Amino acid sequence: DGHLISEASSDNYEVKQLNQQSEPFNFSTPSDFFSQLNTALSPDPVLIEIPRLTQMQKPIVILNSVSTESGMSFPKLCITVGDGAQVQIVEIFESDEVKALSVPETQIEIGNDANVKYQQIQANQRQIWQLGRLDISVGKQSEFNGASVGLGGAYSRMETSCRLTGRGASATLSAIYLGDEEQTLDYRTYQEHIGKDTQSNLLFKGVLDDKASSIYTGLIQVHKDASGTNAYQTNRTIKLSEDTWAESVPNLEIENNDVRCSHASTVSPVDDDQRFYLESRGIPTESVDQLIVQGFLNEVVQKLPIESVNNTILQMLLEKQQSGGL
Repeated sequence: DGHLISEASSDNYEVKQLNQQSEPFNFSTPSDFFSQLNTALSPDPVLIEIPRLTQMQKPIVILNSVSTESGMSFPKLCITVGDGAQVQIVEIFESDEVKALSVPETQIEIGNDANVKYQQIQANQRQIWQLGRLDISVGKQSEFNGASVGLGGAYSRMETSCRLTGRGASATLSAIYLGDEEQTLDYRTYQEHIGKDTQSNLLFKGVLDDKASSIYTGLIQVHKDASGTNAYQTNRTIKLSEDTWAESVPNLEIENNDVRCSHASTVSPVDDDQRFYLESRGIPTESVDQLIVQGFLNEVVQKLPIESVNNTILQMLLEKQQSGGL
């Protein structure tokens, strides 16, 4: 609920309230109403500083928990990664079974020649509304590999903005989302290529059942000086029920001719031929859709960036499938 607990933190990095540092953090300008709301109502933002050349073998784990009935939470987390550092970050959103609003914002500034792996897990209870934002800035020759898993909440929106500012910067953005009952999962992405020879690759996959809905809106923007850009954007959604609803809108905005860019999206039911093939091989009918879903998601599962939490994520995906019939 917006409180900082840092006693369990490692000595390899520093955690503090932002108002304790002498130089102000370079906040990105709030882009919408909810970002402005977070900026206005957040308690003192938490800053995690990763010194240059730091080599971290274990991930930093950040837990955002909502426990107050009819409450509102506005956590802001700022992470700076020094030149040449290697770091793993796991950010978890969870809640008690309460009705509440959560408006989190996370900002990550990556220096030059650094490597950052980031895993986000949204596992809120069913009555939570969450409207989150993730801002990443990637410096020269640095790599960012980020993935999101969306499972819970009544309505969950995550806006991800990735700016590739330095020459040779690269980013991999992946997501898995599973919706059932009347959940709504809303993803908005922005891949902004500013530096030369930058690369980004986005792959989001979702599965919907019952009366769930999903929205994906993405934009690749290539600035006029960003020659040598390679940028890709793919969103695919499977509908297990006729009552589900999905919208997918990928976009390109290119101001330079020396680029390779593509976008793609599909929204479709499970292929009847796949069902028939599996059933004809003796697979029980009630297990067929689960196997198809697992195969569909496997492409993203293999991209999950932090091995030490992969088994936990796979277990959460399996439990969601079994409890919701996905």
